[in-house]
Amino acid sequence: MDKQKQVWDAIWSRDVSYEWDSLSGLIFNVIGKEAKDINGLNILEAGSGTGRISMRLAQRGANVTLVDYSLKALENSEKAFKERGVEADFLHSDIRMLNILSNSFDITWNAGVLEHFDEEEQVAIVQEMARITKPGGKVVILTPSADCLPYRVGKSYAEEYGTWPYGKEEPVTTLENVIRESGIIFKEEYNVGFLNSLDFLDFIPDTGAVKEFMISWYNKLSAEEKKRFPGYLLVSIGELSQD
Repeated sequence: MDKQKQVWDAIWSRDVSYEWDSLSGLIFNVIGKEAKDINGLNILEAGSGTGRISMRLAQRGANVTLVDYSLKALENSEKAFKERGVEADFLHSDIRMLNILSNSFDITWNAGVLEHFDEEEQVAIVQEMARITKPGGKVVILTPSADCLPYRVGKSYAEEYGTWPYGKEEPVTTLENVIRESGIIFKEEYNVGFLNSLDFLDFIPDTGAVKEFMISWYNKLSAEEKKRFPGYLLVSIGELSQD
């Protein structure tokens, strides 16, 4: 068992909240934007964690499959889905080698996963995501952005003082090369979630007032001005050829 898996098994062994939050909503909206119409689609989350967003996708009519290499994460998800009467498939697997038929899903996605792997492993993961995605389907990946200052500052502080809980995590500038090396079409990248990045300032003591002011200040900016400040998550879109 690798060190990173131990980190996540420990995280998912604690109490896990299934309350909807703004970050979950942000990611859900990205999937909805790329899907156009969620209802009836086959959607797989490769590295599902809580499965909170996949649950909402299922509630909106998608046929969802959750994959994670943490058995504890899947146990949490299965329990939460069952309690809410939501159907899904659950697979305990390393996402670098999935026991799933090729061309099975309309959208394959993950959020907060690839930054925990080196580039060679990232390519292997995206290749597997692409393999199980249908021709014309999409691979949607969300990773912490190296260009997002509040996230970087909060993360660096936590690492410096030993309070960073997520193990190895390398933010990315782009995944264009990873997507292209995986053999699929690179479509686009964009950033989302600047306000969510401010939550990382919570790692730094006594920054509450600064955080509140930044929220107020940012909300007053025009849409054009907001584009100057990259959000917490980089959205990278790959597409499968129709051939």
